[in-house]
Amino acid sequence: MFHIKIYFALFFHNIAFFMSMFFFIQYSIVRKKEHLHYAVYLLTLFIYYFLAMPDLFIPMNEANSSFIASMGIFKRPVQFLSSVFYTFFVIYYLGLDSTSPKLKKFFRMLIGGYLFFSATCLALNLLNIKYDYFYFIISLLLFPVQLTVVTALLKHKVPYARFVIWGTIVVIIGSIIALGYTMYGPHVTLLERIQIFLPAQACIMIDMFLFTVAMQKKIADTEKSLINASYQRQHAVLLERERIIADLHDDVGGGLSSIRMMSDLMAQQSAAGNNSNTVSFAQKISVTAKDIAQRMHTIIWSLNIENDTLENFVEYVRQYGISFFENSGVHFQCSTDADIPLKLQLKGVLRKNLFLIIKESFHNILKHAEAKKAVVHIFIGDHILHVQVKDDGIGITNPNQFGNGLKNIKKRMDEIGGHLTITSNGGTTIKIDVAVE
Repeated sequence: MFHIKIYFALFFHNIAFFMSMFFFIQYSIVRKKEHLHYAVYLLTLFIYYFLAMPDLFIPMNEANSSFIASMGIFKRPVQFLSSVFYTFFVIYYLGLDSTSPKLKKFFRMLIGGYLFFSATCLALNLLNIKYDYFYFIISLLLFPVQLTVVTALLKHKVPYARFVIWGTIVVIIGSIIALGYTMYGPHVTLLERIQIFLPAQACIMIDMFLFTVAMQKKIADTEKSLINASYQRQHAVLLERERIIADLHDDVGGGLSSIRMMSDLMAQQSAAGNNSNTVSFAQKISVTAKDIAQRMHTIIWSLNIENDTLENFVEYVRQYGISFFENSGVHFQCSTDADIPLKLQLKGVLRKNLFLIIKESFHNILKHAEAKKAVVHIFIGDHILHVQVKDDGIGITNPNQFGNGLKNIKKRMDEIGGHLTITSNGGTTIKIDVAVE
């Protein structure tokens, strides 16, 4: 029985040292602070039990007796230091910076208390002042504190906290048993001291197993999330490619087909000597080519991430409106609220669809409204981007006035998850509401 206990104590020391090196290596690879603090925690445990049972490793003889006796000075200070690094480990492992700042503040206070007790024990040991009674009282008082931590973790439901909870509970049970042996049992011989620490060591080994599984699970979950994020990015790139192809086909392909058809007809009319039709086709080709160039510019503008701001969107709408209504007899105005967040990010798909809706509204104003004034007002309220296009024309006199344009507008609104309202009273007002971050 004596040999079994010694072998278990040696086995525990070897496991603690090996796992400490293992987590040091993991820290050097993944650079996660929880790995570093858990490695230091295990190393301090290894040192503590070495200081508590030096004769397990160093032969007890007259030459070594004074050296072995001096080790007791550092035993309790190192014990409190191990609690410091364990608490740091919990803070980083659970990510309390973002998940629970209040709980992190409590842990920081706990760390301060452990450091104070460690320094106090070292000073009293160096002064050769006996303080066993106070040490036992403090150790007993720390158990309710640790239970408070467990309760707080249960209450806050922090991710991965269940491993911390069960590990802490197991270590508390083992520590209470070990403290009871220390307070009421003899601990003179090596066997008696091994007997004292056996429950705590067994519970710490369970704790090591739990946290090894926990951290590997956390790493696996992180890798899984990275893989999912990579897949999402690839899927987004694929969708973006498909969207660009569709845009080029719809906006450019159709226009180029029209130009080809009109060119063929113009050539036929020219061969027949019908110059009036030739001039008409040439004008149509010019208008179509100009429209294609503008659509290409819109596609390129929407793809450029440097344009992903509300400020750029407003300026693009303003410049297009000025150019579109130039020489048309319609006075154009684009305005924003004074407090509008111009640096707000707007993705290319959102910008493109919003612009094309506004563009369709401009065409309707010029073609049907008989308006003298067109106004675009853009503002933000309650994380909603509001775009209003108003004119002072005759209003909507025909439900089919928009034709396919209204269908395209609704389709684009569905694509960006927005809400569209069209009112006609002393002119037409188109209101576009879309959520933004």
